[in-house]
Amino acid sequence: MNARLSLLLASVATLGACATAKPPPGPPIASAADRHHIDVEQTGARLDIPVAKDDVALSDQSRGDLDGFASAYLRAGHGAMILSTPSGGDNGDAAALVAQQTRLALIDRGVPYAAIAGSTYDASGQSGAPIVLRFTNYEAHAPNCTPLYEQDLAHQSNNQPWASFGCATQANLAAMIEDPHDLLAPRTEDPRDGGRRETVFTAYRAGQPTGAQRTDDERAAISNAVQ
Repeated sequence: MNARLSLLLASVATLGACATAKPPPGPPIASAADRHHIDVEQTGARLDIPVAKDDVALSDQSRGDLDGFASAYLRAGHGAMILSTPSGGDNGDAAALVAQQTRLALIDRGVPYAAIAGSTYDASGQSGAPIVLRFTNYEAHAPNCTPLYEQDLAHQSNNQPWASFGCATQANLAAMIEDPHDLLAPRTEDPRDGGRRETVFTAYRAGQPTGAQRTDDERAAISNAVQ
């Protein structure tokens, strides 16, 4: 075997070894969510219900404020709704009466009775101390995106995303998400509908359709104009 043939065989063996060798493992590529993290902060919402010493009922303004406050709690509130009544001030009797009406107004707006926790606070020496409503919620803070004009998008020699890639999507998500707590943990599932499940299984065992039956009012026909 001449020297040229030996060199050729050695080269082929080397190429085969390179083809079968696996590259060394490297660090995982960070996703856009990792590079542009959304910070979630626990905060609190507060509403003061003014009470004069001669008040006997909630004002129209207070009822309107309760509408928005109760909706915000049902949408993104966590924990109990704290209802704090002033004690020891010049409006103690009126505050106790208005606090009861406030609780009933919250229940009428969908806040569960068990979710409203009553308490008192010392209002000695205060005139017209308000009823205070509080609940815990969360706020999402969008990442700070590097402007595109500060980046050289024409030269990405490592074939990796540029610095602000995906940042705008994360910023939009932080602005649009209804309850930022969803970024921290998933919501609990609602209990299954046992009655509906039994109805479906009963129809299935009897060989009947298990889907809901449509009425004639629910049926729709396509107009000939679009054919």
